Amino acid sequence: MENAIEVRELRKSYGEKRVLDGVTFAVGRGEVFGLLGVNGAGKTTTIECIEGLRKPDSGEIRVNCSLGVQLQNTVLPPMMTAKEAMRLFCAWHKVEYRGDLLARFDMSGEYLNKTYSALSAGRKRRLHLALALCHEPQMLFLDEPTAGLDVEGRHALHEEIRKLKAADVSILLATHDMAEAESLCDNIAILRGGVIAKQGNPLDLTASAGIRSKITVKTRNSADYQTFNASNIADFLTDYLAKVKAADDEITDLRVERAGIEDIFLEVAGGAK
Repeated sequence: MENAIEVRELRKSYGEKRVLDGVTFAVGRGEVFGLLGVNGAGKTTTIECIEGLRKPDSGEIRVNCSLGVQLQNTVLPPMMTAKEAMRLFCAWHKVEYRGDLLARFDMSGEYLNKTYSALSAGRKRRLHLALALCHEPQMLFLDEPTAGLDVEGRHALHEEIRKLKAADVSILLATHDMAEAESLCDNIAILRGGVIAKQGNPLDLTASAGIRSKITVKTRNSADYQTFNASNIADFLTDYLAKVKAADDEITDLRVERAGIEDIFLEVAGGAK
């Protein structure tokens, strides 16, 4: 099946500073693809080149579907209402007014006629997403979509992302939230210094990283919890259970903290400028 977008050998410089240096990846149909990196790693520049907001110096970008965009710093006129914004975006895309989307993102009722400046950060994010979806795009770009949101706002947006994926919408997600990337993304690319330093699905990345897992154990005969670090969880537990059994003891609590995307990110991108 044809990918939603394909990026090959993308390069971009600002003066003497090379921001992208041969970035290559593809986003499949109905896939959530995470783009991670510290500030200045090239996430936003990559997205803006794909969107056509910036012209790359070289490389190939293929977009095989319609796009919806939620920019990192979307700003609407301060006195524009949510209803007016939706009418404007729908007119621009030549589609019927999508009041249903405002209702879906809890922007109907009292919020319809509130001015943009009067909306909270969370409400603005909801409105931005509704506007990006007004023409039913097959591919959605989300650049730091949960920045500044509270726990409830992040949870609501995550649920919407899962619904969009279930509806076969492809999503390119640029985020600093490692837990968000790990729970939502099918594949992840970590940018460092303008290149992709690591790429793959979250489980494969964490399994192949070689980062030792933390195992905490409490047994019936031990007064305190014991903590171990293991590179192979299965081998460690096999040996440890044999020792516990030989000592006529039993495990009363066991906790395993496997390496996560944040650990991979810190290993790959930590210290990058």
